[in-house]
Amino acid sequence: MIHDLLRAPLETGLADPGARTQRAREIRDAYRRLDRTRIGADEILELKFASLYWRHRVVSGLAAALESRAIPDDNTLTAIVDALDSRLPGFSLDLLCSHLSPATGDYLLARQGERPRTAARHRALAGPGVTLDIQANRRSAWPFRRWKRRPEFSVYDFNGDGVNFRGLHLRPGDVLLANVNIDGNGVYTTLSDPTRFSSHAAVFAILEDGGRRYPAVIETYEKGVRAVPLNVFLGAGFCAYVEVYRHRDLQERHAALVNTAALDMLGRVRGYNFDSRSDDRDYVSCCTVGRLLHRDAGLEPTSGKSRIQDPRIQSNLEKLGYTFFEFFAPVDYLLDPNFQCVGWVDNHQFADLLARELVERRFRELFASRRLNPARFPAMSRVNRWGIGQIRSRSLAGRLIGRVEGYDHESLPRGPDPLMAVITIAEAQLGRAIKQTRQWLAEMDYAPDYFSLDEFSRKPEVRRYLEAAVNLPWLEE
Repeated sequence: MIHDLLRAPLETGLADPGARTQRAREIRDAYRRLDRTRIGADEILELKFASLYWRHRVVSGLAAALESRAIPDDNTLTAIVDALDSRLPGFSLDLLCSHLSPATGDYLLARQGERPRTAARHRALAGPGVTLDIQANRRSAWPFRRWKRRPEFSVYDFNGDGVNFRGLHLRPGDVLLANVNIDGNGVYTTLSDPTRFSSHAAVFAILEDGGRRYPAVIETYEKGVRAVPLNVFLGAGFCAYVEVYRHRDLQERHAALVNTAALDMLGRVRGYNFDSRSDDRDYVSCCTVGRLLHRDAGLEPTSGKSRIQDPRIQSNLEKLGYTFFEFFAPVDYLLDPNFQCVGWVDNHQFADLLARELVERRFRELFASRRLNPARFPAMSRVNRWGIGQIRSRSLAGRLIGRVEGYDHESLPRGPDPLMAVITIAEAQLGRAIKQTRQWLAEMDYAPDYFSLDEFSRKPEVRRYLEAAVNLPWLEE
């Protein structure tokens, strides 16, 4: 059914807004109800991009209609925006609000996570209305002990044991499968099977301190585990797209236990763990966060079903000291029958998502068909390897390096040093290819009624472009 809805001819603009609203609702509901365990990762990824593209075109058409002042009544327009579950670009939102009643305009601003201009009754729905300089997987100056001092990060529309935000009702224990806005971040997860769905997983919790409640996302980053304010994590600068999965057995008592366990985890975890199947509570991977918190709450935790199974990929990783081939990937939550999709946050960044997916697919092809030669990594990899060894040995040089880099022998990730010495280099090289691909896509004259990721990836011009753009000297033919 969802295929038919997505493939039906699309009229951009606001012709017949009632029909447009109904179709958006049907696509939204059909995507949520998909039996992901039966369909499988490949088909879900295809439908994810088809749905993203459909919303992208509708939002772009809506923006054009607003500029031409083809505006339906407030209620109809609100219904369309609510049904899309997609962020509107800033200029479109400003234009939209300028044509609506103050009450409707303020509601739509709040629905997008932006503070209303006048109506105080929608401010809680909008969330804090301020952001912080925090990037995915990168250290920041904002640990929970600091950002909790700002009471605005406790201002949300609390509802039962959860909160209403960005069109979602989020409950503690919800797993967020995120496409984060760091080019090259998928260098690690793209090598496992089944098909990678997202590069990152995190868990929603509500942290209590000093009589206030702080909705937060508990996630790993380069130095361990941290809490990120909910509005920051779901913001357009942090993530391009997030899907939310909830344990089917989640009850109020479980939610309270998740919150308590999340606070404990923040104080305990020392660093990141490259072994995603490990139950070590001092060093964790992104997927381990959810497994441990669900277990602590008395819920049946999901288990890693993914695997790095291609023989050449295994051989290449072994050259970097990596042998953790039994894998736990974000897609395992999606395929677990104990979890159901309850919604998403689409920050209207289709081109970014597509550029990352294309480059990372090509990276996997190369990694599975060529031989890795560690000697061909840039000289910085050897400097990195030496520095990691110095930090681990607690030498004077290691202490000085650690002070600059923010690591010590305990906070260094648990994993093979040869891999850690090169992974940021690989991320940077893929990041440059993604940036170039993003520009190339922007210049393409390609606007089909229905977008198929598989078909687009196989187009000869796309193949030729990627073969030239993704050039990694350390993977030899």
